[in-house]
Amino acid sequence: MKKIIAALTVGLTLLMTANRSEAVSITLYDGASNVTPDQYNSPSPWLTFTSLFGGTQGASGGVTNLDTSTNNITYAGYSNYSVNAPTTPVNPLFPGLDRNAGYTLSFTVRINSQVNDGTNGANRAGFSVIVLSSDKQGIELGFRNNVGFINDDIFAQNNSSFNGGGEQNTGVSALLGSLTTYDLNVFGSSYTLSNGANSLLTGSLRDYTAATGLGSQVYNTPNFIFLGDDTTSARANIDLANVSITVPDEVPEPSTIPSAVLLVGGFLVLKKKYAQLAK
Repeated sequence: MKKIIAALTVGLTLLMTANRSEAVSITLYDGASNVTPDQYNSPSPWLTFTSLFGGTQGASGGVTNLDTSTNNITYAGYSNYSVNAPTTPVNPLFPGLDRNAGYTLSFTVRINSQVNDGTNGANRAGFSVIVLSSDKQGIELGFRNNVGFINDDIFAQNNSSFNGGGEQNTGVSALLGSLTTYDLNVFGSSYTLSNGANSLLTGSLRDYTAATGLGSQVYNTPNFIFLGDDTTSARANIDLANVSITVPDEVPEPSTIPSAVLLVGGFLVLKKKYAQLAK
C-alpha cells in the first residue's frame, strides 16, 4: 500500500507541475533567409511592409536594408498589421500581447545613418519601435545616431503628443552603429529595453490612444508591433537582421483536468483507507 500511495504522490506531483507556464518564441523574421520581412514565412508571413512617399527595402547578406533617408516625409516599416488599415493581423496566428502575463519583442538592428532635422525633430527618430499590448498600453522607442546637435541616444516617447520628456540613454553609440540585438520586455505596467544582461531603458508603459495625424490609428490597435520610420520629422537608413516575439504559454491541457480530479480523488481515498487499516 505504501508503494501505491508513493507512486500516486509522484504521479500527482508530475501532473500538477507539467503544465506550468513555458515561454513560446515565434521568429517573425530571420535575415539568414535573405528575403525581406514581408516575404519571410511566405505564404503566411508575420509582418507586412508599408511605404509611403519613397521608402525602400532590400535583402542581402543576412539583413534587410530599410532606407527612408531620401526625404523626411517618407514613412516606411514593418508591422504585424497593415499600417494603412490596422484591423486584421497579417497572420491570424500572431499571439495576443497580454502585459500582465508578460511578453518580449526581440530585434537585431544597425542604424547606418539617422537625421532628425524636421519640425519636431528634437523629439523624433528615423527608426522607432512600437509595442502595444492587448489593452493598447505600450511603449514607443526611438533610436538615433548622427544627430549632430545632440548625443546619440535611445529614448521613449512620453505621451501621445510626441513632444519628448521620456526615458533616455545617451551612452549607446557603439550599440547603434553595430548589429545589436535588443530585448524589449513588457510586464505589468512597465517595460525594460536590454542588450544581453545590460539594461538600457526602463519605465512605465504609456497610453498613446489620443494621438492624431497620419497613421495615428495604429495607437488604437491592440497586440500591435512596428519597426521602422513613422515620422515626417526624421529619416534613417538601417539594417534589420532578426525579429521575434516571446509570450508565455499558459493554456492548460483540457485532457489533464479530469485526470487530475481522478488522481487526486484516488489518492485521498487510498490514503484514508490506509490510515484506517493502520489503526
